[in-house]
Amino acid sequence: MATPKGSLSKDGDESNVNTAISSDQGSGAVASQNQPDISTNTSTLAKDGDILQDTLADHTAVEDNSKAEKPVLYSTENFKIRIGNIHPRSAHSQIKQKLTSLKLKPKKIKKMDKCDWAFATFCCEEDRQNAMKVLEGLQWRGKTLYVKKAEAATDPLLNRKRRADESDDAGVAKQQKVKLTADEYREKLLSKTCPLWNMSYNDQLKHKEDKIKNILSSLKQEMMKAYKDSKLPKSEYPNTDYKDLLLPIKPSPQTDGYRNKCEFTVGRHPISDEVTVGYRLGEYREGTVAVLEPTHSPNTSQAMKDVAFSFQDFVRQSAYAPFDPVSQQGHWVWLLVRETTLGGLMVMPTFVGEGLSQEELEGVKSNILKYYTEGDGKSFSVTSLYISISPRQKKSETETPPPVHLYGDETIEEQLLGLKFQISPSAFFQVNKEGAEVLYSAISEFAELTDDSSTVLDVCCGTGTIGMLLASHAKKVVGIELVPQAVSDAEKNAKLNGVENISFKCGKAEAVLPELMNSMRSEEPVAIVDPPRAGLNREVLSSLRKSPSLTKLVYVSCEPRSALKNFVELMRPPSKRWRGDPFKLVKLLPVDMFPFSQQCELVLLFEREPPTSQDSG
Repeated sequence: MATPKGSLSKDGDESNVNTAISSDQGSGAVASQNQPDISTNTSTLAKDGDILQDTLADHTAVEDNSKAEKPVLYSTENFKIRIGNIHPRSAHSQIKQKLTSLKLKPKKIKKMDKCDWAFATFCCEEDRQNAMKVLEGLQWRGKTLYVKKAEAATDPLLNRKRRADESDDAGVAKQQKVKLTADEYREKLLSKTCPLWNMSYNDQLKHKEDKIKNILSSLKQEMMKAYKDSKLPKSEYPNTDYKDLLLPIKPSPQTDGYRNKCEFTVGRHPISDEVTVGYRLGEYREGTVAVLEPTHSPNTSQAMKDVAFSFQDFVRQSAYAPFDPVSQQGHWVWLLVRETTLGGLMVMPTFVGEGLSQEELEGVKSNILKYYTEGDGKSFSVTSLYISISPRQKKSETETPPPVHLYGDETIEEQLLGLKFQISPSAFFQVNKEGAEVLYSAISEFAELTDDSSTVLDVCCGTGTIGMLLASHAKKVVGIELVPQAVSDAEKNAKLNGVENISFKCGKAEAVLPELMNSMRSEEPVAIVDPPRAGLNREVLSSLRKSPSLTKLVYVSCEPRSALKNFVELMRPPSKRWRGDPFKLVKLLPVDMFPFSQQCELVLLFEREPPTSQDSG
């Protein structure tokens, strides 16, 4: 249910997410999201605070052996194609954009660096056949594409079991089946969900600063390479050590229990096999579906844990079993819990309704409602109760039916730096509210806005959180966002807060920017870009760089290593590909939004001199 921001999808709820529900988006949005396809639930907490990518688990063709038992295949891999003769420099984002522009509906795309092929999977055979028809013989980037069907990867759980069963060494097979102790499972879960759990917070901050410094060393190397390629004399090479521009990391005001959103998996305990509501011990593609209670998770609040434990009791007494991703049987999938500092508490279980009558489904809804309004769940004072009835597997790319509102308010409300935001079940909102306020304050400081003349251009704005927070310091704010629902939400939030000097344009940033920047030639706008993890695509960067009136750009990166190429493209010497004067990196500030994870937000300020003549592009 990932929501694109700008032109790309940002993989962004930073830790403790069930990765079957693609994570929250970006730093500056409350973005609408579709309900997930649960057939490929890999619902582990994201390792190192990162969002586990929707990669294809295994691209090795399955050997045809009529005597062997036919392997069970990944349900997401059943409709896969291999696209050949792709330009080796085509990035994942470019392939995705191309397929989308052709009105194809890829569910996943896998492209290895410097390879001339890629895999794409689809939701159904009809979508796959259509893609093969459209792509076969297509001319793209000087290449003629060819397409063929690709074999689905075998199920990793059954692969592991088969390897153990077929092992000639009974001792090895036995060893593979040995279960860990309770303490060993606890440490395994913490290592997956909170990899820095055994570090002091000061050590965590130093660890993250060191990672940023390593990235800046790589940035200097890439910049030297860019200048060598430009054939400029060495006297014009930059001699900046970017580490000297790095400001001390900003810590999170809250470290323990900071998450305001958790998605708990309903599964089976690895030792007792009891129904358990908690976090997945690993990824499905690693052969792990066991679930452990969140008792020791330091980034999950006690209130969240209590809701999970209570729901666990409810499911254990239910007539319906947890959903089993291996057999595709069962019903209870996971539990979404969201809380706010203003007293809002939202609860939404996801339930597979296939095979049940409408009367039986109404009974499930009634039982949930009674539990939280009359039963043991009443003590939690839930203010917003939903249930999501999900299919085992989506048959097409059409949107899953929206969740059913059962009780209370339809949204919960949170406050950020004096502004209020309405949060629905599928909306993105930063999981660390106090950390978000530190991040947004840093963005405001970097932008250095003046009330009388500043125009803010909020690129990839989501529902406009950053733009609205800056609006009181600017003459006007213009947000650009790809998703219509996010724009609608942004307009509602602006009205809710009485922000009148902000407007939004819906569309791809690369399509909207040229005309918008041309209309601002007499102004000196400040651009705020908060892109997906992989960064901005070339067309967006090119439009920003070619706009002579744009002299200040604040870049918010949730994954600096992935966005490194963007930094180089903003600063490299002018060329036929990169027109316009280059920017210079002025300063950088790391902000720790996710204690116990590897992730750290990075705010960068780029500036360049105002033009003295017409646009150099």
